[in-house]
Amino acid sequence: MPDSGTSGTTSPWSAQARGDGLLYLSSADIESLNLSPTALRRAIAAAIRQRSAPARGGGMKTRVQLDEGRFFMSMSDADDGLGLGVTKWIGYSADNARRDLPAISAQIIVNDAVTGRAVAIMDGSWITTHRTAALSALAAEALARPGASSLGVLGCGVQAHSNLAALADVLPCLRRVHAFSRSTDSAEALAQRARGMGFEAEVIQDPEALAAASDVVVSCLPSIDSIPPIVRPQVLRPGALAIGVDLGRAWHRDGLTDHLDGFFTDDIAALERNGGNPALAHQGRYDGDLAALLTGTHPGRVDDAQRLMFLFPGMPLADLAVARLAMTEATEKGLGTLLPR
Repeated sequence: MPDSGTSGTTSPWSAQARGDGLLYLSSADIESLNLSPTALRRAIAAAIRQRSAPARGGGMKTRVQLDEGRFFMSMSDADDGLGLGVTKWIGYSADNARRDLPAISAQIIVNDAVTGRAVAIMDGSWITTHRTAALSALAAEALARPGASSLGVLGCGVQAHSNLAALADVLPCLRRVHAFSRSTDSAEALAQRARGMGFEAEVIQDPEALAAASDVVVSCLPSIDSIPPIVRPQVLRPGALAIGVDLGRAWHRDGLTDHLDGFFTDDIAALERNGGNPALAHQGRYDGDLAALLTGTHPGRVDDAQRLMFLFPGMPLADLAVARLAMTEATEKGLGTLLPR
């Protein structure tokens, strides 16, 4: 399948859009592609770099909250350079662990940017988990202190494991992993995985002690607003980077601006189009986003003592980039099912 962009009159996906079939990729299909952290990171970075101007309304999100532990959310974007538009529909239930089910389920619909016709439907759960970790890794490449050798993880669920793999790929001096979780079993499982990757690893029961001992701290607490913060920002060591996969809910908001030297997010323009996000721990100005970091518009870290924070609600352009990669790889490998329209 071609991988060039579109001029607005044709795209690499237009022929498929005119056909009678619709590609369906199941969760098993997606996982069997074995997309590496490096491949995901590069695909997302390329998508961010090549975008000259966002589509009107791109990056918009709509959320339907049933109660504190259950919500649905749609997020969408489109890009002529990639030749596609995407919508992802997410369902979240905090109680699913008791049902032996993942907390998040997602489906992605991909459309040809020129004709508007759907070209693929795919399971989005694996993509959601791993594109999120890829965004963390892109931030760490630009914002982590050179020589960062320790990673602390607050909350040891699915996102913790994907972030461990993604961050290990971009922190060449990483030697030690610290794990904290309300569940000792889940913290030990993450530590054991880190040891299997060749790192020293330990479970630390005090979240502030973990943060104080780590060059990079990634927080992955569940998406429940009533969970109280567990770490004060002043415990971060000089030169540390905090990554808030959980929107920063692990961090006390009081004192953030006093003790942090810079705040970054994934997409400032999309954040503004969505009217901000009240769940983000930092509600003030952001110094830059991934586009600014990847294109050099913002230099990122400017000295080894800066304490920096990357908080991100997730950018649909990343879903688009990874879905496009999955479609291309699946077509080349003959994976997926062609459904009648």
